[in-house]
Amino acid sequence: MTQKSPNLLTPSTITCLLLSSFHLATVHAEQNQDNSEIVVTANRTANTVDETLAPVTIITKEDIARTQASSLPELLQTTPGLSFTGSGGFGSASGFSMRGTNTDHILYLIDGVPIGSATSGQTSIQYIPIAQIERIEVVRGPRSSLYGSDAIGGVVQIFTRRSGEENLTASAGYGSDNTKEMTANYSNGNENSHFSSGVSIFNTEGYDFYGYKTGFPAPTANPADQDDDSYSNYSLSLNGDHKLTNSLKLSGLFLRSQGENEFDGYANKDSYTDFTSQVMSGTLGYQANELWNTQLTISRSYDKQYNQLEDNTSKTRFNTSSDLISWQNNIIVRDYDLLTLGLDYKEDKVDSSSNYTEDSRWNQAAFVQYQYVGDVFNTQVSFRYDDNESFGSHNTWSFATGFNLDENVRVTTSYGTAFKAPTFNDLYWPADSFFKGNPDLKPEESESFDFGLELTTGETLWTAHYFDTNVTNLIAYVNSYPSISMMENVNKANISGFELTVATNIYGWQLTGNASFIDPTDDETGLMLSRRSKRNLNISLDKTTGAFSYGASVIASSERFNKTNEREQLPGFGLMNIRAAWEINKQWTIKAKVDNLFDKEYALTQNGGFDYNQPDRFVFTSIHYQM
Repeated sequence: MTQKSPNLLTPSTITCLLLSSFHLATVHAEQNQDNSEIVVTANRTANTVDETLAPVTIITKEDIARTQASSLPELLQTTPGLSFTGSGGFGSASGFSMRGTNTDHILYLIDGVPIGSATSGQTSIQYIPIAQIERIEVVRGPRSSLYGSDAIGGVVQIFTRRSGEENLTASAGYGSDNTKEMTANYSNGNENSHFSSGVSIFNTEGYDFYGYKTGFPAPTANPADQDDDSYSNYSLSLNGDHKLTNSLKLSGLFLRSQGENEFDGYANKDSYTDFTSQVMSGTLGYQANELWNTQLTISRSYDKQYNQLEDNTSKTRFNTSSDLISWQNNIIVRDYDLLTLGLDYKEDKVDSSSNYTEDSRWNQAAFVQYQYVGDVFNTQVSFRYDDNESFGSHNTWSFATGFNLDENVRVTTSYGTAFKAPTFNDLYWPADSFFKGNPDLKPEESESFDFGLELTTGETLWTAHYFDTNVTNLIAYVNSYPSISMMENVNKANISGFELTVATNIYGWQLTGNASFIDPTDDETGLMLSRRSKRNLNISLDKTTGAFSYGASVIASSERFNKTNEREQLPGFGLMNIRAAWEINKQWTIKAKVDNLFDKEYALTQNGGFDYNQPDRFVFTSIHYQM
C-alpha cells in the first residue's frame, strides 16, 4: 500500500500531468516522468500523491497479488482509519466505519461511478469481485464538496482492470469449506485503442454464521439456522477506449456480478439472497487546447436483491438503479493553478415488492474547485451546491493547505463539511402496523477538521493525523408505541482520534503498519457508538528471496458494542495471516495462504444476543498463469 511521500513536482511537470487527465477512469494507471504515483479520487483531477492534501492510501495491483486477499472486505481490512464490521464469512453483509463514522458514511465509486442501494443506503462491497480490481484509492475525510451525498467519512474508489498491451492471465484455486475460484483476464491495444476483459467464478460451501449466545455456565447454542451458509459469485468486466481524433477520446466500462448467498438470523434454514450488481458508463473526453480539457460521462448502476426464506413464508424484492450524467471541466489558469468546474445530475429509481410512497427522485448539483500547487505551499478550496427533489438544497465546502517545511517534513490542515441524504427506506417506507417513512427528514450533516504531519527519515515514511468530526441530524429509529414509529433526526455525535502510519524496509523486509485511536461518542448519552472499536492495529511484513516471496499480517482490534447504549459487548481480537508464493518461471506462480492462523473465535455483530461468527482458520492455495 502506498502512502504519501514528500517529493514535489516542478511546475512544468504539474502542467503536463494535468493536461494528461482526460477523465477519472483512464488516468489511474498513468505515471508522470518522475514516476510519482497519481491519485484522482481526492480532487476529481489527476494529482501526484505528494500534492494531495487529504490522507490517501493507494492499494495497487501488486498489493492485491501480494496479500492474496480473497474478497474486497479482506483487502480493505488493514487500511488506516477503517474498522470492519460483518455478519459472517464470504457473501455476508459487510461494511466499514471510516474514522468512526457510520458504515453508510463512505461513498464507494467504481471507475468514477457511485454505487450502492438507494433503499438501504448501504453498498454491498462483499459482492464486488476482487479478481476484476486493478487498483483502489481510499481518501479519508469529507468529500461532499466534490461528490455530494454519503462522503462524510471519506471515499473509496475502485478501478477495474485495464491494460494497453496484449496480456493474458488466469488462475485457479481451492481451499477450506470447499472454496473454489477461477479467473481469466485478457487485454490488447494499439496507439489508438485499448480493450480489457475479465471473468471470475467464486464458490464456497461456507460455514454456519449464526452461532452461540454468551451464558452461564456455558454458551447457549442457536436453535435456528444451524446450517452452512454458502456463497457464489459470477462476474464479468469489459473496458475499452478509442481515440476518435488526437483531441477526442471515447471510453466505456461494463462490470456485472451476480450470484447467491445464504444468510442467517431467522427461524428457517437456507434463507438466501439472489443478487445482481452492475455498473455501465461511457465517457467522452475532449482536449480543447493546452489549457482546457472537458469530459462528459453517462453511467448507470444497478443494485438488485431478491430475498427468500426456504419455506416461502417471505419473499422480498429490492431493486434500485441510479442514472448519472456528469460534465467536468479542468482549466489551467497558470502553471501553478487549476480551476475545476462541473455539473452532476443523478436520478434514483426503486422497483420493490414494498409499495413505497415515492419510487424515484432526482438530484442536480454544481461544483467548483481551485487548486494551487507551489514548491513550498499548496492549497485546495471547493464548493458544491446540491438540489434534491426530496429534501431541497444543500451546500458543502472544504479548504485545505499544505506546507513543506523542508524536503523531509510536510504539514497539512483541512476543514470541510459533508452530508448524507436520507434513504428511500427512511423517507418513503409504506406504513404498516409498526413503522412508516418520514418524508420530513433532513440530511445528516458533518463538520470535520484534520491536522497531518508527514516525516521522511532515510527510507522510512511516517505520517500522523489528528481529526475531529461533529455529525448532527443523525437519523435514528424512534419507538413511538402504541403510535406508528418512524426515523427521526434526533442524534448527534462527536468523533475524534489519531491515525499513525509507517512504511519502511528493514534488512530486505517490506514493513507497513498503522494504528488508529478513535473516540466515537453519542453526544446525547455520552456513550460509545455501536459496532466500531476505539483501537485498531495492522502490521504487515513481506520479503522476496529469488523466486520465493513470503509474508505475514497481524490485525488487532479492541472491544466494541453491538448497540449504542453500550449493551452486548463484543470482545476485542487479534489475528495473524501468513502467505507464500513460488514463481516457478515467468509464466507460472503457485500461491498459498492461511488466514486466522491460530483459529481465533470472534464476532463483530450480534442479533438477539447470538453472535455472527467470523471465519475460523482458512487455508487457500492457487496457481497463476500470465502470458
